[in-house]
Amino acid sequence: MSYKKRKSKLAPFVPVIKTTMATPAWRAMSLGARLLYIELRGHLRNDCLNNGKVFLSCRKAAKAIGVRAGSVARWFVENEHYGFLRKTGEGFLGVDGRGIAARYRFTEFRYGTNPPTRDFEKWDGELFVYVSRRAGRKKQNPVSPNDTPRVAKRHIRKGSGESSVCVAKRHIDSSPGCVAKRHTSRSASGRGKLSLDQGSSTARAPVQAGDAGSSPAPVAKNPSRHSYEAIMSLVAGVVAEQLDAFDA
Repeated sequence: MSYKKRKSKLAPFVPVIKTTMATPAWRAMSLGARLLYIELRGHLRNDCLNNGKVFLSCRKAAKAIGVRAGSVARWFVENEHYGFLRKTGEGFLGVDGRGIAARYRFTEFRYGTNPPTRDFEKWDGELFVYVSRRAGRKKQNPVSPNDTPRVAKRHIRKGSGESSVCVAKRHIDSSPGCVAKRHTSRSASGRGKLSLDQGSSTARAPVQAGDAGSSPAPVAKNPSRHSYEAIMSLVAGVVAEQLDAFDA
C-alpha cells in the first residue's frame, strides 16, 4: 500500500533571501530601512512581472510600520543608497487631485527581460547620510519683533512693565481750538442784528433811518403765556417805532 506524501501549502509570505541578508550592505542598513524593504517586498508578485512598477506611499508605509511619514521617505533614499531599490518613476499629483507614489524596482530580481543587477553587492562602503531636500532652500529671515530695518525710529516704544506708550512726536497733531485766520472777514453790523426781548418768543424787525414802511413784528397769538411786563415792553416798543416814523 503506497502513501502519497502531501505537499504542505504555506500561507502567503514575504521571502527574504539569505544571501541578500548576508551582504555588507544589508548589515549596514538601518532597521527601519530593512522593515520598509520587507513591507515593499510584499507588493511584488511571485513571478516578478510587476517589478519596476511596485509602489507604496509614504503615508501607507508609515501606518503599516508604525512610524512617521518623514522617516519612510528617508528609508526609501537609504535603500537606493545601498543598492536594494532603484526608482523607475517619480511621484506626482494626479489629474483628480490625488498623489501618485513613486515606482521602484528590486535590483535582486529581473526587470522585464533584463537580468537582476544586484547593485547592493557593488556597494562601495560609504555609509548613508541623509540630506533633506529642503536643506538647500534658503530660510527667510523673520521680521525683528523689536524693530524693522526700514524705520529709523520705532513707532511703538516700550514703557515700564512692557506696556506700549505713545510715540514721542505724534504723527497727527491735535487740532487747534479755532482757525488762525477767520473765514468770515467781518461781522455784520450791529444795526442788522436781531434783538430778542426777554420773556418773549417773538422779535421785531430792525428800525433804520428812512424806513417809514417798517412794520412791527407780529405779536404772539397767545399773550397769556408771557408775563405782563414783557407785553407792556413790547407795546411800548411798537408805539415808539410809530412815533419815530411820523417824525421822519
